[in-house]
Amino acid sequence: MDENPYFNVSNLVVGYDDITIVDGLSLTLQQGEIGCFLGYSGCGKTTALRAIAGLEPTRQGTISLNNQRLTEKNERTSFAVAPAKRGMGMVFQDYALFGHLTVAKNIAFGLNSWPATDKKARVAEMLTLVGLTKHANKRPAELSGGQQQRVALARALAPKPKLLLLDEPFSNLDVVLRESLAMSVRDILKRTHTTAILVTHDQNEAFAIADKVGVMHKGELVQWATPSELYHEPVSPFVAEFVGEGAMIDGIIKEGHVETALGDIYRRMEVYDASGQPQYCEYDYPNGTPIKVLVRPDDIIHDDDSTQTALVIGRVFRGANYLYRLQLDDGQTVLSLVASHHNHEIGSHIGILPLLEHVVVFDEKDINATTWSEYDKPLSSSRLNTPLT
Repeated sequence: MDENPYFNVSNLVVGYDDITIVDGLSLTLQQGEIGCFLGYSGCGKTTALRAIAGLEPTRQGTISLNNQRLTEKNERTSFAVAPAKRGMGMVFQDYALFGHLTVAKNIAFGLNSWPATDKKARVAEMLTLVGLTKHANKRPAELSGGQQQRVALARALAPKPKLLLLDEPFSNLDVVLRESLAMSVRDILKRTHTTAILVTHDQNEAFAIADKVGVMHKGELVQWATPSELYHEPVSPFVAEFVGEGAMIDGIIKEGHVETALGDIYRRMEVYDASGQPQYCEYDYPNGTPIKVLVRPDDIIHDDDSTQTALVIGRVFRGANYLYRLQLDDGQTVLSLVASHHNHEIGSHIGILPLLEHVVVFDEKDINATTWSEYDKPLSSSRLNTPLT
Protein backbone atom coordinates (compact mmCIF):
# COMPACT_ATOMS: atom_id res chain seq x y z
CA MET A 1 0.00 0.00 0.00
CA ASP A 2 1.15 3.55 -0.74
CA GLU A 3 2.01 5.59 2.36
CA ASN A 4 -0.17 8.60 1.52
CA PRO A 5 -2.59 7.50 -1.18
CA TYR A 6 -5.07 9.92 -2.72
CA PHE A 7 -7.73 7.19 -2.62
CA ASN A 8 -7.73 4.35 -0.13
CA VAL A 9 -10.05 1.43 0.55
CA SER A 10 -9.20 -0.79 3.50
CA ASN A 11 -10.80 -4.13 4.40
CA LEU A 12 -14.18 -3.25 2.88
CA VAL A 13 -16.97 -5.78 3.46
CA VAL A 14 -20.38 -5.52 1.78
CA GLY A 15 -23.25 -7.97 2.15
CA TYR A 16 -26.88 -8.64 2.93
CA ASP A 17 -28.23 -10.90 5.67
CA ASP A 18 -25.97 -13.97 5.68
CA ILE A 19 -24.52 -13.31 2.21
CA THR A 20 -21.15 -11.57 1.77
CA ILE A 21 -20.76 -10.01 -1.68
CA VAL A 22 -17.48 -8.10 -1.23
CA ASP A 23 -15.03 -9.55 1.28
CA GLY A 24 -12.04 -7.59 2.59
CA LEU A 25 -11.46 -5.27 -0.38
CA SER A 26 -8.26 -3.19 -0.01
CA LEU A 27 -6.61 -0.96 -2.62
CA THR A 28 -5.00 2.43 -3.20
CA LEU A 29 -4.75 4.92 -6.05
CA GLN A 30 -2.67 8.06 -6.38
CA GLN A 31 -4.21 11.20 -7.86
CA GLY A 32 -4.59 10.88 -11.61
CA GLU A 33 -4.35 7.08 -11.61
CA ILE A 34 -7.01 4.92 -13.22
CA GLY A 35 -8.02 1.69 -11.52
CA CYS A 36 -10.23 -1.14 -12.71
CA PHE A 37 -12.23 -3.99 -11.19
CA LEU A 38 -12.04 -6.92 -13.60
CA GLY A 39 -13.89 -10.19 -13.26
CA TYR A 40 -16.68 -12.50 -14.31
CA SER A 41 -20.33 -11.53 -13.81
CA GLY A 42 -21.35 -11.93 -10.18
CA CYS A 43 -17.85 -11.54 -8.74
CA GLY A 44 -18.80 -8.41 -6.75
CA LYS A 45 -17.12 -5.72 -8.85
CA THR A 46 -20.20 -3.54 -9.43
CA THR A 47 -21.22 -3.89 -5.76
CA ALA A 48 -17.73 -2.72 -4.78
CA LEU A 49 -18.06 0.31 -7.07
CA ARG A 50 -21.50 1.17 -5.66
CA ALA A 51 -20.19 0.84 -2.09
CA ILE A 52 -17.40 3.29 -2.92
CA ALA A 53 -20.04 5.68 -4.29
CA GLY A 54 -22.07 5.31 -1.10
CA LEU A 55 -24.95 3.59 -2.89
CA GLU A 56 -24.51 0.33 -0.98
CA PRO A 57 -24.16 0.04 2.82
CA THR A 58 -20.95 -1.47 4.16
CA ARG A 59 -20.50 -3.91 7.01
CA GLN A 60 -16.87 -3.17 7.67
CA GLY A 61 -13.90 -1.17 6.45
CA THR A 62 -12.87 2.37 5.57
CA ILE A 63 -12.92 4.51 2.43
CA SER A 64 -10.84 7.70 2.20
CA LEU A 65 -10.54 10.20 -0.64
CA ASN A 66 -8.28 13.25 -0.81
CA ASN A 67 -7.55 13.10 2.95
CA GLN A 68 -11.26 12.84 3.83
CA ARG A 69 -12.72 9.76 5.54
CA LEU A 70 -15.92 8.86 3.66
CA THR A 71 -16.82 5.58 5.33
CA GLU A 72 -15.66 3.94 8.50
CA LYS A 73 -17.26 0.93 10.12
CA ASN A 74 -15.78 -1.13 12.93
CA GLU A 75 -16.55 -2.10 16.52
CA ARG A 76 -16.05 1.48 17.77
CA THR A 77 -17.11 3.71 14.87
CA SER A 78 -19.84 3.72 12.26
CA PHE A 79 -20.45 6.57 9.84
CA ALA A 80 -20.81 7.21 6.12
CA VAL A 81 -20.79 10.43 4.09
CA ALA A 82 -23.88 10.77 1.88
CA PRO A 83 -23.33 9.87 -1.81
CA ALA A 84 -24.02 13.43 -3.01
CA LYS A 85 -21.34 14.82 -0.69
CA ARG A 86 -18.53 12.44 -1.65
CA GLY A 87 -17.30 14.51 -4.57
CA MET A 88 -17.66 11.63 -7.02
CA GLY A 89 -18.98 11.44 -10.57
CA MET A 90 -20.48 8.32 -12.12
CA VAL A 91 -20.96 7.03 -15.66
CA PHE A 92 -23.60 4.31 -15.77
CA GLN A 93 -23.90 1.32 -18.09
CA ASP A 94 -26.94 2.80 -19.87
CA TYR A 95 -25.52 6.38 -19.77
CA ALA A 96 -28.71 7.66 -18.00
CA LEU A 97 -28.94 10.74 -20.23
CA PHE A 98 -31.98 13.01 -20.17
CA GLY A 99 -33.73 12.47 -23.48
CA HIS A 100 -35.63 15.78 -23.42
CA LEU A 101 -32.48 17.85 -22.87
CA THR A 102 -29.87 18.86 -25.43
CA VAL A 103 -26.29 17.63 -25.21
CA ALA A 104 -25.19 20.95 -23.72
CA LYS A 105 -27.97 20.91 -21.11
CA ASN A 106 -27.17 17.30 -20.20
CA ILE A 107 -23.56 18.29 -19.55
CA ALA A 108 -24.68 21.35 -17.54
CA PHE A 109 -27.04 19.31 -15.36
CA GLY A 110 -24.64 19.00 -12.42
CA LEU A 111 -23.57 22.65 -12.55
CA ASN A 112 -26.75 24.31 -11.27
CA SER A 113 -24.91 25.95 -8.37
CA TRP A 114 -22.28 27.48 -10.67
CA PRO A 115 -22.48 31.11 -11.85
CA ALA A 116 -24.02 31.33 -15.32
CA THR A 117 -20.80 32.54 -16.97
CA ASP A 118 -18.71 29.79 -15.38
CA LYS A 119 -21.31 27.16 -16.27
CA LYS A 120 -21.36 28.22 -19.93
CA ALA A 121 -17.56 28.18 -20.11
CA ARG A 122 -17.36 24.74 -18.44
CA VAL A 123 -19.92 23.22 -20.82
CA ALA A 124 -18.02 24.61 -23.81
CA GLU A 125 -14.80 23.19 -22.38
CA MET A 126 -16.36 19.74 -21.93
CA LEU A 127 -17.86 19.76 -25.43
CA THR A 128 -14.42 20.48 -26.86
CA LEU A 129 -12.81 17.84 -24.64
CA VAL A 130 -15.08 15.05 -25.92
CA GLY A 131 -15.27 16.37 -29.49
CA LEU A 132 -19.00 17.15 -29.54
CA THR A 133 -19.06 20.94 -29.99
CA LYS A 134 -21.00 20.63 -33.25
CA HIS A 135 -23.61 18.45 -31.53
CA ALA A 136 -24.30 20.75 -28.56
CA ASN A 137 -27.95 21.40 -29.51
CA LYS A 138 -28.84 17.83 -30.44
CA ARG A 139 -30.74 15.46 -28.19
CA PRO A 140 -29.36 12.04 -27.15
CA ALA A 141 -31.63 10.15 -29.56
CA GLU A 142 -29.94 11.93 -32.46
CA LEU A 143 -26.49 10.66 -31.46
CA SER A 144 -24.69 7.36 -31.96
CA GLY A 145 -23.94 5.07 -29.04
CA GLY A 146 -20.34 6.24 -28.89
CA GLN A 147 -21.39 9.90 -28.90
CA GLN A 148 -23.90 9.26 -26.11
CA GLN A 149 -21.17 7.63 -24.07
CA ARG A 150 -18.99 10.72 -24.49
CA VAL A 151 -21.86 12.97 -23.39
CA ALA A 152 -22.23 10.86 -20.24
CA LEU A 153 -18.50 11.15 -19.62
CA ALA A 154 -18.54 14.92 -20.14
CA ARG A 155 -21.51 15.31 -17.78
CA ALA A 156 -19.72 13.30 -15.08
CA LEU A 157 -16.48 15.28 -15.51
CA ALA A 158 -18.09 18.73 -15.67
CA PRO A 159 -18.37 19.29 -11.87
CA LYS A 160 -14.67 18.34 -11.50
CA PRO A 161 -15.19 15.22 -9.36
CA LYS A 162 -12.46 14.03 -7.00
CA LEU A 163 -13.10 10.48 -8.22
CA LEU A 164 -14.87 9.25 -11.36
CA LEU A 165 -16.64 5.87 -11.31
CA LEU A 166 -17.47 4.06 -14.56
CA ASP A 167 -19.75 1.00 -14.46
CA GLU A 168 -19.35 -1.11 -17.64
CA PRO A 169 -19.46 2.09 -19.74
CA PHE A 170 -18.80 0.37 -23.08
CA SER A 171 -21.00 -2.72 -22.75
CA ASN A 172 -23.67 -1.42 -25.15
CA LEU A 173 -21.18 -0.73 -27.95
CA ASP A 174 -19.78 -2.97 -30.67
CA VAL A 175 -16.29 -4.44 -30.26
CA VAL A 176 -14.45 -2.14 -32.67
CA LEU A 177 -16.00 1.00 -31.19
CA ARG A 178 -15.31 -0.21 -27.65
CA GLU A 179 -11.59 -0.50 -28.29
CA SER A 180 -11.22 2.92 -29.93
CA LEU A 181 -13.44 4.59 -27.34
CA ALA A 182 -11.54 2.99 -24.47
CA MET A 183 -8.32 4.60 -25.65
CA SER A 184 -10.13 7.91 -26.16
CA VAL A 185 -11.55 7.81 -22.62
CA ARG A 186 -8.13 7.09 -21.14
CA ASP A 187 -6.70 10.05 -23.04
CA ILE A 188 -9.47 12.33 -21.72
CA LEU A 189 -9.01 11.15 -18.13
CA LYS A 190 -5.25 11.63 -18.32
CA ARG A 191 -5.55 15.09 -19.86
CA THR A 192 -7.88 16.17 -17.04
CA HIS A 193 -5.74 14.38 -14.41
CA THR A 194 -8.87 12.58 -13.21
CA THR A 195 -8.65 9.72 -10.72
CA ALA A 196 -11.06 7.00 -11.82
CA ILE A 197 -12.23 3.44 -11.26
CA LEU A 198 -13.70 1.36 -14.06
CA VAL A 199 -15.73 -1.86 -13.80
CA THR A 200 -15.54 -4.33 -16.68
CA HIS A 201 -15.48 -8.03 -17.52
CA ASP A 202 -13.38 -7.35 -20.64
CA GLN A 203 -9.64 -7.52 -20.01
CA ASN A 204 -8.87 -5.69 -23.26
CA GLU A 205 -10.81 -2.70 -21.93
CA ALA A 206 -9.12 -2.98 -18.55
CA PHE A 207 -5.65 -3.08 -20.07
CA ALA A 208 -6.39 -0.25 -22.53
CA ILE A 209 -7.60 2.15 -19.84
CA ALA A 210 -6.27 1.29 -16.39
CA ASP A 211 -2.98 1.89 -14.62
CA LYS A 212 -3.94 -0.65 -11.92
CA VAL A 213 -6.23 -3.62 -12.44
CA GLY A 214 -7.86 -5.67 -9.70
CA VAL A 215 -8.91 -9.20 -10.60
CA MET A 216 -11.96 -10.13 -8.53
CA HIS A 217 -13.36 -13.59 -7.82
CA LYS A 218 -16.17 -14.53 -5.47
CA GLY A 219 -16.11 -11.15 -3.78
CA GLU A 220 -12.36 -11.07 -3.16
CA LEU A 221 -9.73 -8.89 -4.79
CA VAL A 222 -7.29 -11.61 -5.79
CA GLN A 223 -4.59 -9.33 -7.18
CA TRP A 224 -4.23 -5.53 -7.57
CA ALA A 225 -1.39 -4.72 -9.95
CA THR A 226 -0.39 -3.16 -13.26
CA PRO A 227 -1.59 -4.93 -16.42
CA SER A 228 1.99 -6.07 -17.11
CA GLU A 229 2.36 -7.52 -13.61
CA LEU A 230 -0.95 -9.37 -13.89
CA TYR A 231 0.15 -10.92 -17.16
CA HIS A 232 3.73 -11.79 -16.27
CA GLU A 233 3.47 -12.26 -12.49
CA PRO A 234 0.03 -13.68 -11.61
CA VAL A 235 -0.19 -14.66 -7.96
CA SER A 236 -2.50 -17.61 -8.52
CA PRO A 237 -3.63 -20.13 -11.13
CA PHE A 238 -6.96 -18.30 -11.34
CA VAL A 239 -5.32 -14.99 -12.32
CA ALA A 240 -2.98 -16.81 -14.71
CA GLU A 241 -5.95 -18.42 -16.45
CA PHE A 242 -8.16 -15.33 -16.41
CA VAL A 243 -5.62 -12.80 -17.68
CA GLY A 244 -4.28 -13.41 -21.16
CA GLU A 245 -3.78 -16.76 -22.82
CA GLY A 246 -1.41 -19.54 -21.99
CA ALA A 247 -0.91 -23.16 -21.09
CA MET A 248 0.31 -25.03 -18.04
CA ILE A 249 2.95 -27.65 -18.74
CA ASP A 250 4.50 -30.17 -16.37
CA GLY A 251 7.81 -29.53 -14.70
CA ILE A 252 9.87 -31.23 -12.04
CA ILE A 253 12.43 -29.71 -9.70
CA LYS A 254 15.97 -31.02 -10.08
CA GLU A 255 19.17 -29.71 -8.55
CA GLY A 256 19.74 -26.25 -9.97
CA HIS A 257 17.03 -26.40 -12.65
CA VAL A 258 13.51 -27.35 -13.68
CA GLU A 259 12.99 -30.11 -16.23
CA THR A 260 10.19 -29.50 -18.76
CA ALA A 261 9.20 -30.77 -22.20
CA LEU A 262 10.50 -27.46 -23.57
CA GLY A 263 13.94 -27.97 -22.05
CA ASP A 264 15.67 -27.33 -18.76
CA ILE A 265 15.09 -24.02 -16.99
CA TYR A 266 17.94 -22.73 -14.84
CA ARG A 267 16.78 -20.13 -12.40
CA ARG A 268 16.78 -18.21 -9.19
CA MET A 269 13.28 -18.05 -7.74
CA GLU A 270 11.57 -15.11 -6.10
CA VAL A 271 8.45 -15.73 -4.04
CA TYR A 272 5.37 -13.53 -4.51
CA ASP A 273 2.80 -13.21 -1.75
CA ALA A 274 -0.97 -13.12 -2.23
CA SER A 275 -0.97 -9.38 -3.01
CA GLY A 276 1.68 -9.80 -5.68
CA GLN A 277 4.46 -8.16 -3.67
CA PRO A 278 7.90 -9.81 -3.95
CA GLN A 279 9.37 -11.01 -0.67
CA TYR A 280 12.91 -11.02 -2.10
CA CYS A 281 14.06 -14.25 -0.53
CA GLU A 282 15.69 -17.35 -1.85
CA TYR A 283 13.22 -20.16 -2.24
CA ASP A 284 13.25 -23.61 -3.75
CA TYR A 285 11.04 -26.63 -3.82
CA PRO A 286 12.61 -29.94 -2.74
CA ASN A 287 14.14 -32.06 -5.50
CA GLY A 288 11.54 -34.14 -7.26
CA THR A 289 8.66 -31.72 -6.60
CA PRO A 290 6.14 -31.75 -9.48
CA ILE A 291 5.20 -28.24 -10.58
CA LYS A 292 3.22 -26.51 -13.31
CA VAL A 293 4.88 -23.91 -15.53
CA LEU A 294 2.76 -21.19 -17.11
CA VAL A 295 3.79 -20.65 -20.73
CA ARG A 296 2.38 -17.64 -22.60
CA PRO A 297 2.04 -17.47 -26.42
CA ASP A 298 4.84 -14.89 -26.58
CA ASP A 299 7.16 -17.31 -24.74
CA ILE A 300 7.22 -19.63 -27.77
CA ILE A 301 8.96 -18.08 -30.77
CA HIS A 302 8.56 -19.55 -34.24
CA ASP A 303 12.02 -20.26 -35.70
CA ASP A 304 12.40 -22.19 -38.97
CA ASP A 305 16.05 -22.89 -38.16
CA SER A 306 15.37 -24.45 -34.74
CA THR A 307 16.02 -28.15 -34.27
CA GLN A 308 13.18 -28.28 -31.74
CA THR A 309 9.80 -28.69 -33.43
CA ALA A 310 6.13 -28.97 -32.51
CA LEU A 311 3.03 -30.23 -34.30
CA VAL A 312 0.40 -27.68 -35.37
CA ILE A 313 -2.94 -29.01 -34.06
CA GLY A 314 -4.96 -25.78 -34.23
CA ARG A 315 -4.75 -22.17 -35.33
CA VAL A 316 -6.78 -18.97 -35.19
CA PHE A 317 -6.26 -16.17 -37.71
CA ARG A 318 -6.03 -12.74 -36.05
CA GLY A 319 -5.06 -10.52 -38.94
CA ALA A 320 -1.45 -9.63 -38.21
CA ASN A 321 -0.90 -12.92 -36.37
CA TYR A 322 -1.88 -16.54 -36.14
CA LEU A 323 -2.40 -18.05 -32.71
CA TYR A 324 -1.07 -21.57 -33.13
CA ARG A 325 -1.90 -24.47 -30.81
CA LEU A 326 1.15 -26.70 -30.78
CA GLN A 327 1.64 -30.24 -29.53
CA LEU A 328 5.01 -31.11 -28.02
CA ASP A 329 6.71 -34.48 -28.37
CA ASP A 330 5.25 -35.73 -25.08
CA GLY A 331 1.68 -34.76 -26.04
CA GLN A 332 1.43 -31.54 -24.00
CA THR A 333 0.22 -28.41 -25.77
CA VAL A 334 1.36 -24.80 -25.81
CA LEU A 335 0.32 -21.66 -27.69
CA SER A 336 2.44 -19.51 -29.98
CA LEU A 337 1.69 -16.12 -31.54
CA VAL A 338 3.24 -16.02 -35.02
CA ALA A 339 3.21 -13.35 -37.74
CA SER A 340 0.48 -14.25 -40.24
CA HIS A 341 2.80 -14.42 -43.23
CA HIS A 342 4.02 -17.68 -41.66
CA ASN A 343 1.06 -19.75 -42.83
CA HIS A 344 1.46 -23.31 -41.54
CA GLU A 345 -1.25 -25.90 -42.04
CA ILE A 346 -2.69 -28.05 -39.28
CA GLY A 347 -0.72 -31.29 -39.20
CA SER A 348 2.60 -29.71 -40.11
CA HIS A 349 5.64 -29.38 -37.84
CA ILE A 350 7.23 -25.99 -37.16
CA GLY A 351 10.45 -25.01 -35.49
CA ILE A 352 10.11 -23.37 -32.07
CA LEU A 353 12.44 -21.47 -29.77
CA PRO A 354 11.28 -21.25 -26.13
CA LEU A 355 12.28 -17.95 -24.51
CA LEU A 356 11.04 -18.43 -20.96
CA GLU A 357 12.26 -15.21 -19.36
CA HIS A 358 9.26 -14.46 -17.14
CA VAL A 359 7.99 -17.89 -16.23
CA VAL A 360 5.54 -18.36 -13.40
CA VAL A 361 5.37 -21.70 -11.62
CA PHE A 362 2.82 -23.22 -9.26
CA ASP A 363 3.08 -26.23 -7.00
CA GLU A 364 1.18 -29.05 -8.70
CA LYS A 365 -0.43 -30.22 -5.45
CA ASP A 366 -1.91 -26.75 -4.93
CA ILE A 367 -3.38 -26.74 -8.43
CA ASN A 368 -4.77 -30.26 -7.98
CA ALA A 369 -6.33 -29.22 -4.66
CA THR A 370 -8.48 -26.55 -6.31
CA THR A 371 -9.64 -26.26 -9.91
CA TRP A 372 -9.34 -22.85 -11.56
CA SER A 373 -13.12 -22.51 -11.92
CA GLU A 374 -13.60 -23.19 -8.20
CA TYR A 375 -10.64 -21.10 -7.06
CA ASP A 376 -11.10 -19.68 -3.56
CA LYS A 377 -7.80 -18.50 -2.08
CA PRO A 378 -4.65 -16.99 -3.63
CA LEU A 379 -1.80 -19.44 -4.08
CA SER A 380 1.85 -18.46 -3.74
CA SER A 381 3.82 -18.33 -6.96
CA SER A 382 7.43 -18.01 -8.00
CA ARG A 383 8.90 -16.30 -11.04
CA LEU A 384 11.80 -17.81 -12.93
CA ASN A 385 14.16 -15.00 -13.87
CA THR A 386 16.52 -16.51 -16.38
CA PRO A 387 15.82 -17.96 -19.84
CA LEU A 388 16.34 -21.47 -21.10
CA THR A 389 19.92 -22.45 -21.77
